[in-house]
Amino acid sequence: MMIKVHIFHTGSVIVDEAIPYHQNNPAAVTGLFRGSSHRIILPVSCYLIEHPAGKILIDTGWNTIYARTEPKRFLGLLNRISTPVINEDEGIDTKLKALNLTSYDIDAVFFSHLDFDHTSGIPLVQNAKHFYASEEELMDSSHFSFRYQKETWKDIHLSSFQYSHTGEGPFGRSLDVFSDGSVQLVSTPGHTHGHCSARISNGDKYLILAGDSVYTQVSIEKHIIPGFTVNNENAQRSMEWICSCAEDPACIGIFPNHDPAVTEQTIEL
Repeated sequence: MMIKVHIFHTGSVIVDEAIPYHQNNPAAVTGLFRGSSHRIILPVSCYLIEHPAGKILIDTGWNTIYARTEPKRFLGLLNRISTPVINEDEGIDTKLKALNLTSYDIDAVFFSHLDFDHTSGIPLVQNAKHFYASEEELMDSSHFSFRYQKETWKDIHLSSFQYSHTGEGPFGRSLDVFSDGSVQLVSTPGHTHGHCSARISNGDKYLILAGDSVYTQVSIEKHIIPGFTVNNENAQRSMEWICSCAEDPACIGIFPNHDPAVTEQTIEL
């Protein structure tokens, strides 16, 4: 069989450099009282996986409404922490259309986690058949209203999935999406409690869609955890697993969600 992994960029995000690269100053991630020299622009990615058993999306990127309306209207202070930048032709719906697909063709949308740069594009694919996030992620979204913009998924039914004890990943937990080992959503907590990365394999080769467990290739090379975490120890353990995969000859690539070094592309396995 053949598996295709399409990497899309759905706009960019402007953040303080402390967001991707952990610093000793915990307030630095807010960007408050720090100059523009600390601000950087990172892509916002999402992924279409075409598998013989179905088509799934991982994350939905930015909503193109931010191209028409000032994001601060929707996001308040979060707009200062993570400022959306997107054009009308960069939404996930346009990316799918270029492949002659619509959201009706998507069997399921899975979220690496529920931060708003990963969920705000939901209205662009609201006709997908199913939407899922990990049980831990949905629990957190109920407890931490400042971080999670729940209105981004108010018009869909967002179901939870549970990790199984598969032995996969830094904590030995994953969801086997197609029950054949080819697409595993691997528990990589730290940035959030329910965060997952995707391990896509076919035969003896695989790749990792790392989500926000690491931000860039620099994060991997220098073993840097994200600046914003709910548990530094778990974030370190997840990051080290990603780094160990990067050194594995069978791994054809690590693709963090916000990595400027990762271009839009299609990978066939």
